[in-house]
Amino acid sequence: MEADQILAVWQRASVPALNRAGLALKQFSGLDFNVTESDVTVVLWSTMSERLKKSITSPLYAVHLRAVGLFHAHILLVFSDANSQRLVGALMGEAVALPLDDMGLSALAEVGNVVGTAFLNVFSDLFHSVWEPTTPRVMLTSAESLTQEISPGTSVLLTQALFQVTDEEVSAEIVVIPTLTG
Repeated sequence: MEADQILAVWQRASVPALNRAGLALKQFSGLDFNVTESDVTVVLWSTMSERLKKSITSPLYAVHLRAVGLFHAHILLVFSDANSQRLVGALMGEAVALPLDDMGLSALAEVGNVVGTAFLNVFSDLFHSVWEPTTPRVMLTSAESLTQEISPGTSVLLTQALFQVTDEEVSAEIVVIPTLTG
């Protein structure tokens, strides 16, 4: 199976994955949580890279999970620093400062873990195969630094997501990158 075929299947799974993530985040936090998509598309990494550089000011927070299963994949959740601050503040029920402290980074990592696992569970159902996620890693970085490690011709699944928690709306980019060679 080629990466583009895999991404086409995963593209159809994005909405159910975000629904599952919203329910899991609601259970995890006890807050009124909803995650919806405004756009789901398969793009080249070079397009994604340019989009990040134009739409998300630096610094940005990226939550990275690796997934190992039928084949390997990377899942990235990318937030502007202001959106990270608002999301973590809503989760913690109080204003938080930038850069995020250890507690804020942990909260953001858990959001990445829940969302990434929701995607993997839906993918597992579709492919009848189990994917195991790694522990999420949160990076405070720039768009340029985040995007330089991946080949520009790599096809990726890009989901623009809106996280709604209490009275906050926070936008994010969720990127799934299959790596068929591991």
